[in-house]
Amino acid sequence: MKDFAASHPIDTRMAMPPTPPMSDDPLIRYLLGALPADEVARTMVDDELAARLRLVEDDLVDSYAAGTLTGEQLQRFEAFYLVSPGRRGKAAFAKGLQTAVERATHQPRPVQKVTTQPSRHIWRESWWPLATAAVLILAVGVLFLQNFTLRRELHETARQIEDASQRAAAASQQIEVERKAAAAAKQALVDARTAPALAVVSLVLVPQTRGVTSVSIVAVPPGSSAVPVNLTLEASAGTAYDVALRDPASNRTIWRSSPLAPDRLRKIPTVPVSLPAGLLKAQHYALDLFELRSGSAPEFVSSYAFEVVRQ
Repeated sequence: MKDFAASHPIDTRMAMPPTPPMSDDPLIRYLLGALPADEVARTMVDDELAARLRLVEDDLVDSYAAGTLTGEQLQRFEAFYLVSPGRRGKAAFAKGLQTAVERATHQPRPVQKVTTQPSRHIWRESWWPLATAAVLILAVGVLFLQNFTLRRELHETARQIEDASQRAAAASQQIEVERKAAAAAKQALVDARTAPALAVVSLVLVPQTRGVTSVSIVAVPPGSSAVPVNLTLEASAGTAYDVALRDPASNRTIWRSSPLAPDRLRKIPTVPVSLPAGLLKAQHYALDLFELRSGSAPEFVSSYAFEVVRQ
């Protein structure tokens, strides 16, 4: 047994019971200068106790700042702990921090502009509403622009339709007027060809006295369908003629005859023509005589002026 004990020594440290942990009361007493010197030395040697000491010191300073220290602890804290400038600054900082916290708790905090970089989650939450609003604004703008464009195009189309309708109505009225005039001229021509011959009125224009000769007057009796006229020729060279009835006021030809043959049996050759009475109003007219030649345009011969009087 002795040999076994000699070869296997017993570790007395493992056999000793563990030291019970120290309470916070000795540490507080140390901080307030009320702990004996031998215990002060043991407290400073143990690293774990040193860490606990710092925590206890923070709690003690916070209690002083909050005003919860009373009695002997408050007296020792002010008489011993606050003697050191470093500890006095630490206590002042804790007291100022406690005052700021109390003010923030009882008063509404003003809105401050955040200058720090937001987290990814906060940025995502604030980005989606802004993006949605931007898309909605863009969509509304596009719809407004399309609506404005459609309204303008619709207004322009309506204006063009109205202009086209007015032009169509004017053209229809002009066609109707021309149709009636053509029907009246056609009927007058038929009446002139079938009407019995009346007294022939010759309009003579002598070249030498053309500028001073008085205008001949043609009286159109009521119910007349045609007015026969003999146009005197200054020379009998042509074999066929046609006559155009012209309104001097507008210088517009309102009737034109078919090809006419000259009457050479008279002493002075003439070109007989029958004017439609329905086209003649009480005003001045002119008859333009043209000689028809084969293979060339009609050649102007002379003009005969007269005035119509309706009876």
